[in-house]
Amino acid sequence: MKEKKLYGSKLLKTIILSIFISTVVLVMLILHAFTEVEYGLEDHMYQRPASIPNNIKIIAIDENTLDELGPYSNWNRQLFAELINILNEDSEYAPQIIGIDVVFTGTDDSDGDRALTEAVKNAGNVVLASQIEFSHKAVNNNDTYVLEEVCTEYGAYSALNDVSEHGFTNAIIDKDGYVRSAYGVIANNGNIYKNFSYIISELAYNNNPEAYPKADLNKGRKFRLAYTGNPGDFESISMTAVLSKKVPASYFKDSIVLVGAYEEGLLDSYNVPIMRGKKMYGVEFHANTIWAILTGKQSYEATLLVSILITLIILLSYSVLAYNTRLRTSFILLLIYLAGYILMADLVYRLLSYRLTLLYIPIGCILAFLISLIMKYVEMQKQKAKEMEETLFSMADAMAEAIDGRTPYNASHTKNVANRSVEILDYINDLYKAGKTKMHFSKSDRKQLYLAAMLHDVGKMDVPIEVMDKPTKLGEHEKVIIDRLAYIKVLLERDMLLGKLTKDYVDKEYSIIDAFLGKLGLYNCGKPLKPEDFAEADILLDKKYELEDGSILPYLTQEESDSIHIKAGTLSDTERATIQSHVTYTDKILSHVVFGSEFDKVRAMASNHHEVLNGKGYPKGLEAKDLDTLTRILTIMDIYDALVADDRPYKKAKPIPVAFEILDEEAEAGKIDKELLEIAKELYLKPVLNEKKVLL
Repeated sequence: MKEKKLYGSKLLKTIILSIFISTVVLVMLILHAFTEVEYGLEDHMYQRPASIPNNIKIIAIDENTLDELGPYSNWNRQLFAELINILNEDSEYAPQIIGIDVVFTGTDDSDGDRALTEAVKNAGNVVLASQIEFSHKAVNNNDTYVLEEVCTEYGAYSALNDVSEHGFTNAIIDKDGYVRSAYGVIANNGNIYKNFSYIISELAYNNNPEAYPKADLNKGRKFRLAYTGNPGDFESISMTAVLSKKVPASYFKDSIVLVGAYEEGLLDSYNVPIMRGKKMYGVEFHANTIWAILTGKQSYEATLLVSILITLIILLSYSVLAYNTRLRTSFILLLIYLAGYILMADLVYRLLSYRLTLLYIPIGCILAFLISLIMKYVEMQKQKAKEMEETLFSMADAMAEAIDGRTPYNASHTKNVANRSVEILDYINDLYKAGKTKMHFSKSDRKQLYLAAMLHDVGKMDVPIEVMDKPTKLGEHEKVIIDRLAYIKVLLERDMLLGKLTKDYVDKEYSIIDAFLGKLGLYNCGKPLKPEDFAEADILLDKKYELEDGSILPYLTQEESDSIHIKAGTLSDTERATIQSHVTYTDKILSHVVFGSEFDKVRAMASNHHEVLNGKGYPKGLEAKDLDTLTRILTIMDIYDALVADDRPYKKAKPIPVAFEILDEEAEAGKIDKELLEIAKELYLKPVLNEKKVLL
């Protein structure tokens, strides 16, 4: 069940990731981000020279023509009339179509205009150029004025326009300054405007459809063309050579003849992607466009819906694979997807004439790979952190087991303190949620407090067991004293029988020894005693027995007397210092543990759990400003467990109310946090008191 949940969570993350990346890719696609890069990739992949058709010929208004006929602005239109008449002089050798890439605007009703009009009318195979101007005008739409795009065509003067086919020659210049596309047909406000090259292609196809089986004329919309030739590749003949008949008209038989500017000064040239760095004349562009239409070398941008579907399918599938496989495998899959997608895009282009983005989906795949890489790294770091956490906690459990296992009198202290510390923390968080306190703690705080509590007594590993387990003041010395005093009694009785001592003296010594032994249990238990309670012990300290060899056998040694005179508890000052040194050893041991940033408070908390707010704790004498809330919780719970523990050999367990009375005294003395103590009372004392009320 857990594995299914993890798989579902992983799958959901993958789907969200792929949708996010797909959205980014589609936004880039719609906004045409990195357009120039996309154009460059398409040019590199699709724009390659091919064999030049021999039935499209250019009659060039070139440098030779201008040298012989003079500046173009001074030309009489009679020259174009003469050219048309020469080409159509013999119908058997006439070209299929004559396309003149010149806009004959305006007229002065001259002989030249009339001659041109007559020549075009008689030829019947001439297509003239026009220009379209796009503008906007305000249109009333349900009392709301909106801007509508309006097309205005500027072409030949009316007499010529009436007797000829004409099409617009506007070039579509992309953002990077290159010409790659053309309009087939533009429909605007009920009017149909056809492209110059499109009209010529349409006429050529209608004249001989069998010659152009791949011709694409039915779409008529904006298209991208695949150039056939570089600048200068299509055959061009100087216009003067035709006018002078150096090149016979028969040379153009059944050809598509294009007449246009072929000299830089005429300002009719464009940057083209098939050969960067060299411009192509407009008439050459039309030659390439016509051949692209007739041979089906047009391509169209895939619709947004198709782009969305392809993007989602590819990126979703790759994201799932990338996120759920090893790094090496996901990288190999990335290369396969990139190569496969480019191959697919090429096939779609060649078979269906549609262009898929060559940039954005590969970017999406690379982005998916990088994000999956980052996510894997984050997961790996999380796993490492989790393993480190598990190692720390298992180490803490092992140390706690080792510490508590050294003595049966401390078997559960560490775990009790740890559990109660997090109980208080959780209770405080509940109070915070209920709006009853401003204190609250994070999950990290909870983990750190628990770990510090589990390690707070690790220094006791260095404390001698006889000190840790010392149940009485005298410990093993109690039996030594009893045996010694019994031996002294035997010696006294022997001396009396030998006549060395009187019976009264021996009886008196016996009474002193018996009085001491009668109070030995009181001396030894660790309860606080009054000075007068030590009278019997003080008397015994002064008593000695001289052995036959002259050596002195004391009734009670000075060390034993010092142990008996311990004010409270069972430890001497030296032993107490040894016990207290465990926090120093705790700090020393934990200084060798690498806790990392997530557990950076653990060492300080564990080492400072015997510090108190008034600065009278140990070992450093820290004050309130040096002790954070988590350490204060640990301190209270350590004291509380020591008070209520029922496994201590030197004392009985304190009832919970009594334990809190002692803690109240500690708080009044400025040692522990009063606010935290009150919360501890709510958690541990209040339920006990309520239970007693119920029983009453």
